[in-house]
Amino acid sequence: MSRRIFASSIEAEAAFYEAIERADLAAMMAVWADDEEVACIHPVGPRLAGIEAVRESWSHIFKSSPGLSFQLTHQQYRTGKQFALHSLHENIR
Repeated sequence: MSRRIFASSIEAEAAFYEAIERADLAAMMAVWADDEEVACIHPVGPRLAGIEAVRESWSHIFKSSPGLSFQLTHQQYRTGKQFALHSLHENIR
């Protein structure tokens, strides 16, 4: 699986939501680091640790809920030399 290098955290965020809206598992996983240290918490879900758990969760979401669409509001961004923090509201349509 090929990982993308993003020029900015904004670009990575855009790729993340595009992958969701296309229900594209390969594109979604290209956003994530290929590292067992990754973690994901979906709304009202448990903490998922490791790349395989994250992949399985997105696969399940894409199979059970294709065609998700988001309107993003209340976006705030903070960046530093080694971090990016995005805070926003996801309005699912």
